[in-house]
Amino acid sequence: MKIRYRANPRKLLEALVLIAENCPDSYYHFILKTLFYADKFHLQKYRRPVTGDVYVKMSYGPVPSLAYDMLKQNENLPAQVLDEVQAALDVHKFGRYPAVSAKRLPNLNLFSGTDIECLKEALSSCSPMGFEALTNLTHRERAWEEAEMNQEMNFELFIDEDLPNREELIEYIKETSPCLAL
Repeated sequence: MKIRYRANPRKLLEALVLIAENCPDSYYHFILKTLFYADKFHLQKYRRPVTGDVYVKMSYGPVPSLAYDMLKQNENLPAQVLDEVQAALDVHKFGRYPAVSAKRLPNLNLFSGTDIECLKEALSSCSPMGFEALTNLTHRERAWEEAEMNQEMNFELFIDEDLPNREELIEYIKETSPCLAL
């Protein structure tokens, strides 16, 4: 059984705002990799991801699908979600590529304390790295390595091989992922 979560668009938007507020003028690549590590860290420590977005293997590493659509302000998003994204994030050119800054502060009420802990840990881990270093780091992730290009990555493979309770954790997330509200 494939592990899958239902991403909460409001919570995901607030995670984007939190990252953009902490690192203004961030490129999509940095934001998307930070979300990946926040979800991975939280899944390994607290048995669920922060956002639960669907991650796709792409050339430059894992890409959370709904988050990417939000950053691109994809017109296929529901109108209310698109309006909320446009009110919360400023996407502009900063050099050659689109960059993102927050138009407002994040609503932290949608996060648990552990969500914020792992988002901050991911920010701290990813912010010193440039594009190439982040790409190389994510290319060493088993979930990325074993997925087919442009296909969904397996949450089970987000769990590091050397984690002492790996098998127990995988069984737990397989049981709870279908009914978990993020």
